[in-house]
Amino acid sequence: MMTYNVFCKSMMTLVLVLWYYGMPEVGYLPYSGTIWEHIFWPLSHANVWHLAGNLYVLWYLSDRLYMRESYGMAVLCSFLPVFPGLWDILPFGEATDTMATCGFSGVLCAMIGVKWGSYITYCHNNMTAYWTFAKRVLPFVALGFLIPHVNWSIHLYCLLAGLAYGRWQ
Repeated sequence: MMTYNVFCKSMMTLVLVLWYYGMPEVGYLPYSGTIWEHIFWPLSHANVWHLAGNLYVLWYLSDRLYMRESYGMAVLCSFLPVFPGLWDILPFGEATDTMATCGFSGVLCAMIGVKWGSYITYCHNNMTAYWTFAKRVLPFVALGFLIPHVNWSIHLYCLLAGLAYGRWQ
């Protein structure tokens, strides 16, 4: 019998793959500012490798996914300002011409943040748990600063929004 978690992952995989092959990319074109771009940007992916990586992480996660909550946090975080990465700052770099987008990885960052926040809530030593979070999770987000065309700040916003939600839910 299929568990609820596997069912959610299967449905999300189906939606993301069908969206990638059948719908236009949202958020990777010059920003026009419609509300629909913010609502649908987590379903869009820049390329098939971005989609495959996000699906890998989705299927790697265990226990409750917090799908609705994480998707909502990702949409809300997309309204926050985006700070440039290293390649956008350098004179020979190419400016990123996107809105605050990161595809489904923003939702995944929010999920990971919620899971860590829940863990910290029930941990008997909060400072050690926060330090472990900082050592194990934040370096992955910080690497996005160095990768061209990755809006690292939206990943950080989603992760921290998820952490706050998981910590104080």
